[in-house]
Amino acid sequence: HPNWTMGRKISIDSATLMNKGLEVIEARWLFDVSPDQIEVVVHPQSIVHSMVEFEDGSNLAQLSHPDMRIPIQYALTYPFRNQTEVRRLKLEEVQNLEFYKPDFSRFPCLGLALKAGRRGGTAPAVLNAANEEAVQAFISGTIGFGDISKVVAGVLTNHSFQKAPNLERILKMDEWARDKARKVIQKMEKK
Repeated sequence: HPNWTMGRKISIDSATLMNKGLEVIEARWLFDVSPDQIEVVVHPQSIVHSMVEFEDGSNLAQLSHPDMRIPIQYALTYPFRNQTEVRRLKLEEVQNLEFYKPDFSRFPCLGLALKAGRRGGTAPAVLNAANEEAVQAFISGTIGFGDISKVVAGVLTNHSFQKAPNLERILKMDEWARDKARKVIQKMEKK
């Protein structure tokens, strides 16, 4: 549920929840945790940007207005936090914080990404490459919004999985996935 301007590609990835699936894959590697330790919830207000649950059951959340300038700045200035021009969050103005389990029938791209993340190996690279081609085809008007997940699923299903690829293999799988996605898209055009 995009609540700020992110550009066409990322706005579409947000609408399909592919961005959340890619973030799960990213977090798995950044924080050295199992994908099963990461949970995605739909939060329409976009106030809570991340949350960590500790062993004792308590939670620590990062809250701010929907604005990516804060996390980007923090990534650049870590471990320091500098002043920003972003409007301050006033908790008394926040009426509701809602959280929902994602509906995988409504957001199939999220399910595909989570599955690729759990599988590992070449699957995340193939997922990403196929998604980029499918989103570009949607932007150009070649396929419909609902076809994005169909393209990605078709490419993932047909790829020759490798569990421990080197960089050269990952790059070859990226190239293969893009080519395969374009072929799947061409078949959709003919229908």
